[in-house]
Amino acid sequence: MENALAPAFLSLVAEDLIARQGTDLSDTIVVFPSIRAGLFFNRYLYGQAKKPLWAPRYQSLDSIFESVSVLRKGDNLQLIGELYSIYKEVFNAHSSLPTSETLDEFFFFGEILLNDFDDVDKNLVNARSLFSNLQDLDQLRDDFSHLSEDQIRTLITYFKQAFLGESSLKTAFWNIWNILGEVYTSFKAKLSAKGLAYPGMLMRSVIESETAAFPGTRYVFVGFNVLSECEKKLFTRLKDKSLFYWDYDSYYLKTEAGRFLADNIRRWGSALDNSHFHAFTAAPKNITLLASPSESGQSAVIPSWIDSLHKPPFFTQPDSAIVLCNEKLLPAVMHAIPPEKTGNVNITMGFPMTQTPVCSFLQTLAELQTYGYTAANRSFRYQSVLPVLRHPYTQLIFPEAINVERKIVNEHIFSPTIEILQDKRLFSPAGDVRKLAAYLLEIVQQLGIYFGQKSALEDSYNDLAVESVFRAYQVLNRLHDLVVTENWKLEKSTFLRLLRKLLSTVTIPFHGEPVKGLQVMGVLETRSLDFNNVLMLSVNEGIMPGSTNENTFIPQFLRVHFGLSTIDHQDSLYAYYFYRLLQRAENITLVYNTDATQTGKAEISRFLLQLLVDPALKGQIRRFSLQTSIKPWKPEAISIEKDPTLLQKLRQQYDCNINPEANRLSPTALNTYINCSFKFYQQYIEGLKTPEELSDELDSSVFGLIFHRAAEYLYKAIGGIPEEQRTFPAFVVLKEALSAYLQAPHRMEQLVTRAFEKEYFKGKPTDPKQFNGQQLINYKVICRLLTRLIEFDRQRAPFTIHGLEHSVSSFYTVDSMDNQPPLCLKIGGIIDRLEEKDRRLYIVDYKTSGKAKNYKSLEDLFLQKNNRAAHIFQTFVYASVFLQQEHTGSPVIPSLFYLQEAGKENYSPVILYDKIPVEDFETLRPEFEVLLKQKLAELFDPAVSFRQTEIVSTC
Repeated sequence: MENALAPAFLSLVAEDLIARQGTDLSDTIVVFPSIRAGLFFNRYLYGQAKKPLWAPRYQSLDSIFESVSVLRKGDNLQLIGELYSIYKEVFNAHSSLPTSETLDEFFFFGEILLNDFDDVDKNLVNARSLFSNLQDLDQLRDDFSHLSEDQIRTLITYFKQAFLGESSLKTAFWNIWNILGEVYTSFKAKLSAKGLAYPGMLMRSVIESETAAFPGTRYVFVGFNVLSECEKKLFTRLKDKSLFYWDYDSYYLKTEAGRFLADNIRRWGSALDNSHFHAFTAAPKNITLLASPSESGQSAVIPSWIDSLHKPPFFTQPDSAIVLCNEKLLPAVMHAIPPEKTGNVNITMGFPMTQTPVCSFLQTLAELQTYGYTAANRSFRYQSVLPVLRHPYTQLIFPEAINVERKIVNEHIFSPTIEILQDKRLFSPAGDVRKLAAYLLEIVQQLGIYFGQKSALEDSYNDLAVESVFRAYQVLNRLHDLVVTENWKLEKSTFLRLLRKLLSTVTIPFHGEPVKGLQVMGVLETRSLDFNNVLMLSVNEGIMPGSTNENTFIPQFLRVHFGLSTIDHQDSLYAYYFYRLLQRAENITLVYNTDATQTGKAEISRFLLQLLVDPALKGQIRRFSLQTSIKPWKPEAISIEKDPTLLQKLRQQYDCNINPEANRLSPTALNTYINCSFKFYQQYIEGLKTPEELSDELDSSVFGLIFHRAAEYLYKAIGGIPEEQRTFPAFVVLKEALSAYLQAPHRMEQLVTRAFEKEYFKGKPTDPKQFNGQQLINYKVICRLLTRLIEFDRQRAPFTIHGLEHSVSSFYTVDSMDNQPPLCLKIGGIIDRLEEKDRRLYIVDYKTSGKAKNYKSLEDLFLQKNNRAAHIFQTFVYASVFLQQEHTGSPVIPSLFYLQEAGKENYSPVILYDKIPVEDFETLRPEFEVLLKQKLAELFDPAVSFRQTEIVSTC
């Protein structure tokens, strides 16, 4: 891990500590800013001792304070709840109008206020002075008596200009500021009474206590930088029995990066002399700067970076690290690390809880309980139910979920009841927050039980899933306890927002060997650690250093005056992290993003610019740009060759000579074949069809089905034919019968309602009054189209109807193209209406969309092309089949009834052939059937593959 010229910092500490105290360190407490450093330190101790030794105890600064305090730290959620109650009390006591602010509305402000209080206590600030009434200028002057007259005048002028204006925002700030001192005091008193504290309050109570005793015999503080006033007091109190090891380099000690270290060394001394801290420029560095065209694209450099290290694939030495300035890149980095080149990877960062399945599962349940239940009819909305049923975790604890979902979709159940949904655990309405918290907790418990079973763990579910369920249970359990024991009054939506917020702060830790392998870590995890090879990603301004937007309620100039943390503190801190990580590294690769559209931050970090202009690093820095290889993508059509097996399957499906029960080829199937033979292969040979979706909106096919059914019911009613009867004797439609429906629109509306029940609601009774907006619109449109049909037919009446939704089919003999016996193919379909008028037979096909197309040659109907007249082809197939089946002496006229055009003057549904009406299909039939048989022969031709169309509009 260490360079021969620059031993690792922890190695220096281990060597010095053993030289001072020997190998018995059992009474020594070593304190690091990061617990992870202790894991590495053990390795160095053993390396220096070269024999077994009594290891020291490792603690954090927080744990030292906690060990001697009578208070215990409360979690943030509970603390904000307590702060909210105190804030309301104080505000209402000082205001004539009580606050209506809810906990949800207060939460964000409460977090800021809690952080400010924490900062105040950590830095031992006089809160009374800080939160004093700023209108009392004399009191302000007394508090700032140590300032010069000019400074006081400046402060007073600032307050007048900043806060004494007329705007509501300034007034609100002023009113709140004046009560913060009382809120602070009351809040701490309430917490103390409960034995609770936030971290700063706990630390301050220890420092201000004269009886606090620190039991350690010897303390060793390693690698600290910026310190709060409480921490400084602690160091001073323990100075006589402590050693202080500061990690720095003379290269940056007098810059912003070393801003706090020089003072620390002056106050408490350094166990290591300055001769160890000239590593940055002691040996040449290999520094590479890479500009990436995108944020996530930075991870693409990882495989080549690993190759450049020339490491064995197991990475046994932890001397290489990938450091993420933007920790959101972790998933992309994980996928970019080639497993064949890195047998050991140690990820010190946690995986975001929000990207785990259990988080999305809770989100779907939250949507179900918030928006999904309708109390009026005791049912759930399908939009909220289906995501729950389809979630993989639902199917683990409720195996029948798939069948229930299929039933809801197939039967068009828009408002399923608990009886239909079957599982009362998942589908019970939670009326209030307590029930909601208990509901979610119980479901996550069920998941935990499932994952706790050995059989479940062997079924491809990994540790990440198990750990994420456990963490979710912890968060929910804490929320549940607070709602129940603290009697929080929350709306369900507020509770769920708090849950989402808490889950967003949770990470799932990875388990691995900490001191072995390639290290993947965030910036904070690098403290006190050194690596020979460093790859740092997202070295952009606004990320490294971080954003300057601090969430605080305390004005910046007051923060400076009272010694609270400021923007400058943060910049100095990041500068230290950056230079300290690089000071002993040999191979350094720094990547930054140049695309502002993704993150809004595309400016190179100031730290990189400082490296570039540093004369001491001249000749050691190389700059490159990552380029995305952009090649025009030309899609290749998918092709399925007709091998003997596929041809045999085709014949078995459609050749009546081989299979007497063979399927018939419908005009729709033939249209599909002509438009895209690959789609025909998928749908009609392999049976791959788009699964049905439940939707409030009617797609064009369902819309057409409802209209067709309504038109069928209309003419059957006129003919006195039962709606479900398929065959019937011919009957005459008179003008008076049609006029009766125009004069009584409710009768027509009843027909459309029954059509909706049949085709959309799958036979369930319905009432248009219960339709939602989309359904009602479609209902009205179908009623209008049916009216248009009646009005048009009324002008033509009388005429005779021979069939409604009339099924026709016939057999066609087609020569085989592969020296096999001729094919016998059954072709047929459903004619919408077969009617006779003036001794002519009309084959009528209703079209609820589109407009009439003219065609100039029969060959065009069989070609794959844009704007192909597929409707005309379909109607001609019906005519051909009908004439094969029925030997009538009357002319047969194929007609396309475009309902949207039926209102035009002199409209005729008769098809035009090169602008001439087709008055008798018999004149076209011979040529059409020759072309049809050729297309059918092509379908079975082994030399013609099933091929994806190149026409985008039909793909």
